Amino acid sequence: MAATPRVLRIEFELRVPPGLRANIQAPRIEAAVLALQSAVQSVAGTVFPWADRIRVRWAWSYEWWAPQEPTVLALPATEKNTVVPAGDPATGETIDPDAPAAPGED
Repeated sequence: MAATPRVLRIEFELRVPPGLRANIQAPRIEAAVLALQSAVQSVAGTVFPWADRIRVRWAWSYEWWAPQEPTVLALPATEKNTVVPAGDPATGETIDPDAPAAPGED
């Protein structure tokens, strides 16, 4: 009888909040993937000593629709992951980008 193949699959998604003004380019994405791979590899042998390899799959995408809701784990707010409303330099008022436009502002 052949041995049963077993896999522990853990999937994480690092989400950028809608409306965040950040130009995230490929080199930064690739650096993040490498750093996360290294972090997982450094603890894998300790927390799951039965594994002999890690298969890494990653993608950068724009998700417009998802058929199911996954478990969401919030990360602490930082200046790099928090949406700051744009300000009106003339008045100092903040502008909510999600607010409906006033009549005549379309």
